[in-house]
Parts: sequence; C-alpha cells; structure tokens
Amino acid sequence: MKKFFLFVILTLPIFLGLVQNARAQNTHLSDYQYQLDQYRRYYAEYSNFKADYLARPTLDNEQKAIISAKQAINARDLAWASFVLVLSDTVSDTGVSYPVIDKAVADLAEIAKYHFGQAVAAGSIVTRADLTAFTKNELKITAGHKLVLTQAQVAGKLARLIKFQIDAKMAYDSILPKLETIKDEVSVQNGLDQIQTGSQQINDQISALAKKTTDLNMENFSRDTFYTNSTETLTSIRTNVGRLVNVIIDLDTNYVRH
Repeated sequence: MKKFFLFVILTLPIFLGLVQNARAQNTHLSDYQYQLDQYRRYYAEYSNFKADYLARPTLDNEQKAIISAKQAINARDLAWASFVLVLSDTVSDTGVSYPVIDKAVADLAEIAKYHFGQAVAAGSIVTRADLTAFTKNELKITAGHKLVLTQAQVAGKLARLIKFQIDAKMAYDSILPKLETIKDEVSVQNGLDQIQTGSQQINDQISALAKKTTDLNMENFSRDTFYTNSTETLTSIRTNVGRLVNVIIDLDTNYVRH
C-alpha cells in the first residue's frame, strides 16, 4: 500500500496546469473541481488510516485504509474523466473539423470512458492484493494516455489557429469583389499576393505540425522536447496569421469603398 498513490501525486500538478485554459462556465470543469476536492479529502483520510495501519497492523485498521483508498481512487478517476472532457471541450468548441483534431476528440472520449469505468471498478477492491493489482493495471494503461493528452493539447491550439484562419478567409472573401476594379494597382496587387503567399505558408505549417503530432509514438516520445518544438511552430503560425489579418485590414481600410 505504501506506493499506491505515487501515480496520483505525480499527475495532479499536470492536471491543474492544463485546466487553467478551460472556460469557467464549463460543467465538466465544475465536475473536475468537485471531484478533485473529494480526492484531496479522501487521500488525506487514506494517509491517516495507512499510518494507523503501519503503526498498528490490525485487520480493522487495514480495512479502514482499504476503504479510504477505494474512495480516493473513485474520486481520482472521476476527476481524471472530467478533466479529459474539459480538454476535449477546448479542442472541439471551435467547431473545426480536421484529422488531428477529430482524432483527438475521439481519443479523449475513450480515455474519459476508461476512467469512468475505473471509478466503478474500484468498488470491487476488497483486499490489499486487489488494491495492488488494480493499481498496477491502471498505471500500465494510463502510461499510454500521456501521449494522447499531449497530442490533444496541440490539436486544441491548432483548432484555434485554424478557426482564426477560417475567419480571416471569410473577411478576405467579403472584400475581394470590392477590390475588383482596382486590383491592378500596385499596392493592392502586392497585398493580394501577400495574402495568397501567407495563406499557403500557414497551411503548410499547420499540415506539418498536424502530421508531426499524429506521427508521435511512445518509443520516441519526449513531452518536453515536443512541447518546445510545437510551441515554436505555433508561435510562428500565430505570427503569420497576425500578418495576414493586418494585410486584410489594410486593404479593407484603405482601398475598399464603404
């Protein structure tokens, strides 16, 4: 029982960091926060009962520790399930459909389903042997979830940039007919050329990062390295989208008759 909650303690700080970007009104976020509070409460109880058992290894103290461990597991897995649904919401709420985004939403649904099932399965734990077996099995399975969660976070950021680009394309399409009579002017043509070139560059960057994200595997996966590289690419895409929008605004402000 001494090592049982190692996984929980190590992952909760990541939990909290990822949730900061979720919307406050999100029901899944409320569920997550509630279950996290429950977990903290039951884990504190478990720690006390485990200490009692180690000091006085009676059957009664052992059962108290096991029961409190089951309660903590239940709250922990419900918190994980709710958190995964929060992350899924941040990926899907843009309404953007793109292979890496659609895959992330589907994968997150499966992970949430797994943790909901584990919360129920914890009720079958009766002995210390059950507790050990349950923990080892969950640690083995959830090790693979780290990769999916990383991919989903990048997919969520890509979704927002793609949505931004879609909105920019709509703005561009709305002013293009109004530039028809002056599109041969040098400044206007330069602007239109910049939009075409910039759009293609952004598309290529998005496709490359999406492929890199999808191609990740557990054998060569380094979360820190991938985050660093992805952040650089996402920052570059965001900068290019900003330039694109500025060109559209310039054309709309200075050349379109309103």
